[in-house]
Amino acid sequence: MGLERSCGGCCRTLYTILLMFIGVLVVLVLETILSKLPRPQDHLKTHKYNAKVTTAKIDIKPSRHPMVPPYPYPYEFIINQEDKCSGRNPFLVALVISRSQDVAARNAIRKTWGNASNYDSVDIVTVFLIGLSPIKSHEFQQMLEEESMTFRDIIQQNFLDTYLNLTLKTVMGMEWVSKFCTSASYVMKIDSDVFLNVEYLVHQILRPDLPVRHNYFLGQVYIGARPRRNKMDKWYVPLDVYPNETYPPYCDGSVYVFSVDMAKKIYGIAQVVSLMPFEDVSVGLCLKELHIVPIEYPGDAYRRSEQYNHCTFKARVGVHMEGKSDFKKIWQELWSNQSVPCES
Repeated sequence: MGLERSCGGCCRTLYTILLMFIGVLVVLVLETILSKLPRPQDHLKTHKYNAKVTTAKIDIKPSRHPMVPPYPYPYEFIINQEDKCSGRNPFLVALVISRSQDVAARNAIRKTWGNASNYDSVDIVTVFLIGLSPIKSHEFQQMLEEESMTFRDIIQQNFLDTYLNLTLKTVMGMEWVSKFCTSASYVMKIDSDVFLNVEYLVHQILRPDLPVRHNYFLGQVYIGARPRRNKMDKWYVPLDVYPNETYPPYCDGSVYVFSVDMAKKIYGIAQVVSLMPFEDVSVGLCLKELHIVPIEYPGDAYRRSEQYNHCTFKARVGVHMEGKSDFKKIWQELWSNQSVPCES
């Protein structure tokens, strides 16, 4: 009996040791996997895409929360279009949020609303804002540089192109306008999956026949929105990132419009404001510091989602197109039937 108890005790001890070993092994494996996932700060690593890319030093404070975009930081333009606005006075500049791999979406825009040759009455400039791809980095970078040589409409800086870095991409657009396209009148930030009705925006809202506005910021405005505190929520924000109960007024990030003077002001104030991982809220924080109140779109000029209808789309600035909607077909139908009357 004593021998059996001794053997039983040895087995339990060995079993406990084995479980502890497996537990340590699982922790090590998880840490290894997590360490390889892209983080907002990963843009600080050296990227050897071409000779133009350099890595500057930055002092990341230990107190910075992992969700907070690393900013201010002297990001560099890897691909730039410095002369895009030279010798011209664009009425509208469209800053389109894109990713390296979204070639099909960019081509769809180039062939539809982003084609400047369609607009005789005003000058329209469209550029695509892109960061460094966290996947297939060298392959996508080479393709992107070739695409830039062909179309001359790619803007890129040396930060990782991740969801938490969308704020950096938007600030990059503000920086580009304030440095290379100050001759413009108005600027639009728009996501690549939004269908834009340029004619309605230009001639019914902005109106080239009127003096250019200043301190102007237009979009679908959210007032009194609250931070999501559920850790399982996609838009979760911990208290140490944003302690206030509500956000300041901000515009839906899918598409908003502003006067060109606002680009320099937002870019400037972004150097001192504590930015958020969500770019629309971050711009709202900048507007609050600038004492600028965003203006709501007139009527139903913007919709988050809507089935195509010729008459309703004629009175929209933009529609967020869910799924794989056929941009080309919709645009061609809308464009070819502009003069077709609709019931009031």
